[in-house]
Amino acid sequence: MNSLRFCAAGAMALSVIGTCAGTAKAAGFASQQFGGEQGTVVATNPTALYYNPGALGFSQGTAFGTYGSLAVRHATWTHPYSPTSGDVADPADAQGADTGEAKLLNVFGGASVAGTTHIGNLVLGLGFFAPFYGISHWGKNDAFTNSAKYPGAADGPQRWFSIDGKMEILYFTGGAAYRLGPLSLGATFNFISSTVSVLQGKTASGSFVTIQGSEGRAFLDAHGFDASFGAGAMLQIIPDQLFLAGAYQAQPGLGQQSLNGTSSQTLFGQTKPFPVTFTQSLPDVFRAGVKVRPKGIPWEFRVFGDYTRWSKMQAQCVVLQGDPCSVVPITAPEAQMPGAQNSTQGGVQSYVRRDWNNTYGVRVGASFWVKPEVELFLGGGYETAAVPDSTLAPDLFDANNILVAGGGRFALTDALYVTAAYTQIQYFNRDNTGKSTLNTLPVGPNGVQLNLPTLEMDGGGKYTQWIGVFTGNIEAMF
Repeated sequence: MNSLRFCAAGAMALSVIGTCAGTAKAAGFASQQFGGEQGTVVATNPTALYYNPGALGFSQGTAFGTYGSLAVRHATWTHPYSPTSGDVADPADAQGADTGEAKLLNVFGGASVAGTTHIGNLVLGLGFFAPFYGISHWGKNDAFTNSAKYPGAADGPQRWFSIDGKMEILYFTGGAAYRLGPLSLGATFNFISSTVSVLQGKTASGSFVTIQGSEGRAFLDAHGFDASFGAGAMLQIIPDQLFLAGAYQAQPGLGQQSLNGTSSQTLFGQTKPFPVTFTQSLPDVFRAGVKVRPKGIPWEFRVFGDYTRWSKMQAQCVVLQGDPCSVVPITAPEAQMPGAQNSTQGGVQSYVRRDWNNTYGVRVGASFWVKPEVELFLGGGYETAAVPDSTLAPDLFDANNILVAGGGRFALTDALYVTAAYTQIQYFNRDNTGKSTLNTLPVGPNGVQLNLPTLEMDGGGKYTQWIGVFTGNIEAMF
């Protein structure tokens, strides 16, 4: 599922420089909505190359599909002054500079393409997918639009986390499946292109508070290539009526990703670019499902879900290229004041704690054939959040959510099909006021406080979010 995690899948952008910026859908930031209700672990169309290559053994002939989506994301973060979380009050003459409500309303979209063909019991396929993708662009704080004294505050109170951000992780996939009677087994290889970019507020001291004349901007742009694999199976329990499916999708890079690029900081009217490496670990995903087509009635019923190990996302780091990402205990002799670098930490520019949790999602769906050429479908689901209260922040925020989906698939000819659908994802409201630990020093495994080169602004406040996804698919089958 991962409906749009960070979208929030559908919208989702992320990155780090001094802090991290982006957007989030449920568990993290996965935008795995391509295919809509027909992109699942029990689907046998070309999207199975990503969701479950084992299902391809039950496909028919040669198929080619284009799967497009357009997402609308609305989100707010209302940040109150919270001294218990290390927060700093707004200046007397700049009330609302670092507190109050920040809003975004973003529209973005993309397409995936895939094709498969049979050679006897062997099915071969190629595809292009964007399972993690999103952008974020926050609205302005009109109260400071024309401020000569505090011009940076016009970018909103969330600017210390994110002003603009983008993340795209693109999969170029090749795979095969082989059917052995009622059982089909499949595997894929993914060549992955990853890009992260973000613009955010920055001060020379590393603080996150409005001070006249001290505010600048920081920009990160990083890119890299990785590989991964997927595997899956589908078992036909009752011919043409009952199917069981399971699949596994490995982490991008099979572990930690390292993306090289450039960070530039503009302070006091001067811009300083330098080469950096951005690191993070994305999750692996387990999927399972059942599909039932009762004999004699024009219905199909589906129950499926996923377990996503977002606990692998413990931190994101930006370092000068060639340096390790490491932090030292605050009690170490070489440790300096929080926000500073030291010789042991070397080129660490940013170390952003995530401490995310594993998530699960469950969905149900049903299709009804009005006639052989017209299929109508509905779906619903529930998904848990990856981000805990302690590290919840407006760059990548998340919540438990529910979704509903509906649409139809229509045969234009014997070989050409179109699908139109809409999915509404509603996140539960969250309030972590007084619970954020982003502006306090963390404790290491041995119980000693760590001296981070960059703390973050207090992420406490009220969060709201919803995402709407329009899906349009075109499939040709021969």
